[in-house]
Amino acid sequence: MLRFEWNALRNGTAVSVHDDGDRAEPLGAGVVSMVQTAAGNNDVAISVMRGGLLTVVRPTRHAVHLLPIDPAEPCWRCDRQAAST
Repeated sequence: MLRFEWNALRNGTAVSVHDDGDRAEPLGAGVVSMVQTAAGNNDVAISVMRGGLLTVVRPTRHAVHLLPIDPAEPCWRCDRQAAST
């Protein structure tokens, strides 16, 4: 996600999220639950369902996609998952 898109996120925005801790994890649905403005990149928390539990994660901006996902937007994780299927 580009910096201006990341800094424009607001509570309630629907997004798709890669798990920064598990490179093989497919995209998961999420909702922005907190935005704290900061110089450079804002600090963003996203609520996601993982293992049947609602979890709050703080991914890097490069692990998040706005919905609907723009197929022209480069993403090495999506490209790698598409190549392996």
